[in-house]
Amino acid sequence: MERKLTSLGAGRFAPTPTGRLHLGNVRTALLAWLWARSCGLRNLLRIEDLDPAAIPQGLLDGLYQDLDWLGLHYDESPLTPGEVGPYRQSERSVVYQAPLLRLAALGVLYPCWCSRKEVASAAVAPHFSDEGPIYPKTCRNRTPEPLCVLDITNLPVVNGRFPALRIDVGSALNLLGINAIEFVDVVQGPQRFVLTETMGDFVVRRSDGIVAYQLACAYDDVMMGCTQVLRGRDLLPSTARQILLLRLLELPVPTYAHVGLALNCNGDRLSKRDGSTSIQVLRERGSSSYDVLTCLGLSVGWSTTGKLDDLASRFRINEVTPHDVTVPLPGANKDK
Repeated sequence: MERKLTSLGAGRFAPTPTGRLHLGNVRTALLAWLWARSCGLRNLLRIEDLDPAAIPQGLLDGLYQDLDWLGLHYDESPLTPGEVGPYRQSERSVVYQAPLLRLAALGVLYPCWCSRKEVASAAVAPHFSDEGPIYPKTCRNRTPEPLCVLDITNLPVVNGRFPALRIDVGSALNLLGINAIEFVDVVQGPQRFVLTETMGDFVVRRSDGIVAYQLACAYDDVMMGCTQVLRGRDLLPSTARQILLLRLLELPVPTYAHVGLALNCNGDRLSKRDGSTSIQVLRERGSSSYDVLTCLGLSVGWSTTGKLDDLASRFRINEVTPHDVTVPLPGANKDK
């Protein structure tokens, strides 16, 4: 199929390579790839490896091999870089200093010396968000004055700990003149999150000096020209946090689509721990890429076909279900 790319934006797949790709995250990768392609946008592959030491040796090469085997080729990636790289977050630490300094200048950051155990055991933090216990603002009360730009590079060590940086969500919302984050998700519909009640103050820079996921992901999407972001519905709360950050930074907000999760025949979510659904295992058992793509297409409700061009031509984002779906294991047929 002849492709005509537009310069208006891009879609992306941004995996965290802590395990081999499986049918669940490959389904997300496929839908994101098809959405961008059907819109004539670039397809980007970004590796979210903020902590490269946590990546098992050889895993990243396996990820590239799995995507290539499936035919999901990317216009820009760590292997085929373009103008908006680097495409591995572990190589972008310098890039993240600008948004951190901007947030500090807005007066919405404060240092936090609390350990995870201390946050979890805090008596005033009985409620949980998707990232764990809601932070009880222990260190916010210790530092009533907001940080200035220079402070974030010269923070004291307390009890042998370097501080993380948290965003004061209440102050941030007040600065924007709102009390909640609202947006319309292309698949899930209208969304509203009152962050002060459901999520609390979240970390934007870890105590080891590495920028946290929420800021890195949001900033990279915009800096790489990603105008649409498709991922699992479990990341809807993260999207609210990321929109808050982008609005504070006065950056454009992508169009979001959060799809239902992939389940096995028992109704459990497919995960990296379930080795039987990994692309590597399926390949070793004799499944072809056509088989895998056919099963993934059926999980969206399309008739049987494992050809990417056919899937791209019939793709409509408004036909993607917001609900979780069962993805059957493909049969072991010969390559087609």
